[in-house]
Amino acid sequence: MPAPSRPNDFDNYWGQVRLELEAIPMAAEAEHLAIRSTESCECYTVRVTSVGPYRLFGYLSIPHGDPPFPAIFNGSSYRSAVEPLFQGEPNDKRSRFVILSMAARGQRHADKPFAAEYPGLFTEGIDTPQTYIYRGIVADWLRAVDYLLTRPEVDRTRIAAVKHNSLPILAAALRPKLTHVIAQPGSFFGVHDKTSAEIEDYLRMFPGKRDPVERIFSYFNPLFFAEAVRARTLLWGDDEQLEPLTTAIAGESDVHPSEQSQFKDGLFEEIWLSEQLGFADPIIPSCWQR
Repeated sequence: MPAPSRPNDFDNYWGQVRLELEAIPMAAEAEHLAIRSTESCECYTVRVTSVGPYRLFGYLSIPHGDPPFPAIFNGSSYRSAVEPLFQGEPNDKRSRFVILSMAARGQRHADKPFAAEYPGLFTEGIDTPQTYIYRGIVADWLRAVDYLLTRPEVDRTRIAAVKHNSLPILAAALRPKLTHVIAQPGSFFGVHDKTSAEIEDYLRMFPGKRDPVERIFSYFNPLFFAEAVRARTLLWGDDEQLEPLTTAIAGESDVHPSEQSQFKDGLFEEIWLSEQLGFADPIIPSCWQR
């Protein structure tokens, strides 16, 4: 796709999302989940209300010990389910950080009245900016951050949003109390990712909708949020390709290309995040240590 232009009503579009969230009571509920708790942390299921109104679901882990603790928000992935930790991460991580893993609308346990399809979600409601599903999903991210900020166990000077897509950048711009971000700009930024095939298939079926789709994507392009991002940021990707974004981000940012190794990439990310949140020793899976 060619370089997009910032919509004239960009600020009004996202301002309306924020107003809708402010008008909806969060109605937060947390229920202790003994089966997911450990000797070093307590786990809870969490439910909050986002725009729609829409009821969301998540997992919250709180370490034993004296708060406040640094916090990690694991936003929704492009998959059907959410887990207390990313698959493959060491469970001991929950002894150090408050961790909120929140499902967006359509994912399991947040799939009523809408159940997402994978593939298919990325083009859901794409006829207009107001009906596009990611308007609601971004609002779900913001509501999750709002909930995290209500928790007295959280150190508000150390709150990271982590996900290998563009949404942590959008969340950091719209919720500036996030202090750290790990993201991997994808289709909204014009970088090929797992959702790109859906868009390509959609435009092959509806070639006349290319211009409207490009316009809708421009509302979600992280480049147009960058000047409001003051969080310390790690971006995964090609340095040259991401240069417009890193230049525009107001805060300090790093770019790291994938080494096509889950071990090498994961180790780099864990070291970066641990250092940023004040720990010299990252907690890593035991298999990586061998």
